[in-house]
Amino acid sequence: MRSHSQRRPGYVLVAVLMIIVVLSLVAYRFADAMAGEQQVAFRAGEAAQAKAFAISGIHYAMGVLADPASMSNVCNDDPYDNYGAFANIPVSNDGPRGGGRFAIVSVAENEGGASSDKYIQRYGVTDEAGKINLNTMMRIDSSGEALRAMLILLPNMSEDVADAITDWLDSDDDQRASGAESAAYPNYRPRNGPINTLDELLLVRGVTTANLYGNDRNRNGVQDADEADGNDFSRGWSDYLTVYGHELNVDSTGQPRLYINDADLATTHKNLAAIVGQDLADYTIAYRMYSQSSSLTAPSGNTRTGTAADLRAAVEASLANPRARRQVRNSMLVMANTRVTLPRASNAPQNQPDVVVNCPLNDATYLKSVLPTLMDKVTAKSNYELNPRINVNTCPPTLLRVLPGVTEEDVAASVAARVNLDPLSPEYRTGAWLHTQAGMRLEIFKAIETYITGYTQMYRIQSIGYFARGGPVARVEAVIDTNGGQPRIVYYRDLTELGGGFAPPRE
Repeated sequence: MRSHSQRRPGYVLVAVLMIIVVLSLVAYRFADAMAGEQQVAFRAGEAAQAKAFAISGIHYAMGVLADPASMSNVCNDDPYDNYGAFANIPVSNDGPRGGGRFAIVSVAENEGGASSDKYIQRYGVTDEAGKINLNTMMRIDSSGEALRAMLILLPNMSEDVADAITDWLDSDDDQRASGAESAAYPNYRPRNGPINTLDELLLVRGVTTANLYGNDRNRNGVQDADEADGNDFSRGWSDYLTVYGHELNVDSTGQPRLYINDADLATTHKNLAAIVGQDLADYTIAYRMYSQSSSLTAPSGNTRTGTAADLRAAVEASLANPRARRQVRNSMLVMANTRVTLPRASNAPQNQPDVVVNCPLNDATYLKSVLPTLMDKVTAKSNYELNPRINVNTCPPTLLRVLPGVTEEDVAASVAARVNLDPLSPEYRTGAWLHTQAGMRLEIFKAIETYITGYTQMYRIQSIGYFARGGPVARVEAVIDTNGGQPRIVYYRDLTELGGGFAPPRE
């Protein structure tokens, strides 16, 4: 029998076991936390990779769009709807998820579509020049009336909001009938000048997020479940408005156009003849030097209609001592439906009739044949950079409707005609096809020529980055200026917080 002094207390063993259990639980919790942190770090790394893939798409598109050879070889001159050029482009082919990919996606207005079919998703970019440039319109018409007339025709636009937007942009503080100037904004002042972002319009009285950006909250052109708010599905006015633009006064080959109002009449005459032919070159110089009138009014008094030979002889004689009386304003089309009166010889008898010569552009058939070349190669403006205008080749049909004087018949004919245009042709580059192929009346075409172009170098790029087999998706957006082959980003935004929006074309 053991003595009392030899007994071992049992609670020591219990204490040791408890310590072991606690340490085991701590170790387990630590290991579990580390595993969770590893997963978080792994997912964060994949998310960062997906964003890098998306950014790669922006730079890829910049390179393609800024290089004419790449535009032709990669895109076949169609960067707007091109699966082969912009869908599922590999960045890498290794890794547990099969490597990284990106796709360039866009949303376009679906002519004739409604509700959930109002827009279509495409693989390609958006032409930023296919929108109304708010700042440009104020430069073209500082009164703001031209801009207001366009704004009022946009869907869901009211007169008071159109007035308020125009008041925000114009340079004065004079309030329009339904507009808003300084007195309407107690906490800040209107810009009264060019704006830097479209978001600034949210400061204008009456402009809301709903009417500026619609209820397409994730900007994917599809009415998702959380976007069915009882209103018509819409992407708002942001599809029709922009503040980004850049247009150069160059022809379809990128060369500066011939400036028709140059003071050197002899050189201008020679160069113009090489572009459009002798007869129109002779008339253009005569138009600048001699008195002219509308050819729609029959000649009166003692006059006779001259020939091309009469005009040629008069111009050659005048070029020996040239003196321009006027400039060709805005466009060569100003000469359509005009005539010039040739100068009399100093020794001409009193009863000799005045000789009048009609402009070659008065002939509708000839006008259609020469108009694309004339608009492509010749300019009435000396500026190398022009006010960026609306590209009628790519703008949504809604914007064709806001151009002054354009009818629904014109819109339908234009939408049908531009499908088959050659993107490398002078007609496409200048928008001359509206008259030559879509049949728009010359009077209407002349009225809208100030506001339209067929040229663009500004693109909106939306790129989604993803893995070939599952994993996170990132989405970024940028507006780029191809800038004569040296592209630059003028706007950038990370759209990942809006969700994927588009189903990536994974393997």
